[in-house]
Amino acid sequence: PSLPIRPHVVEITTGLHSPLGKLLLANTITLTPGTLTVDVIEDRLLVHWVYCPPGIDVQAVTQRIAADFEKNLGRFLL
Repeated sequence: PSLPIRPHVVEITTGLHSPLGKLLLANTITLTPGTLTVDVIEDRLLVHWVYCPPGIDVQAVTQRIAADFEKNLGRFLL
């Protein structure tokens, strides 16, 4: 009952086109502590955060995390 959680869901856009690329990106984001990719819809991923600190730009932070993973995956997948 006293867990310090502040859940939030964000939607991010990916430039990866292949289903395998999107799957790997979703799974890689899920490996980040406190996050879970809930759904992949076309070029968008829905990501659930367990704890969203007050005053943080969740969209920008999530996009930055995804961009790093996407850059590395994009080297061998589109």
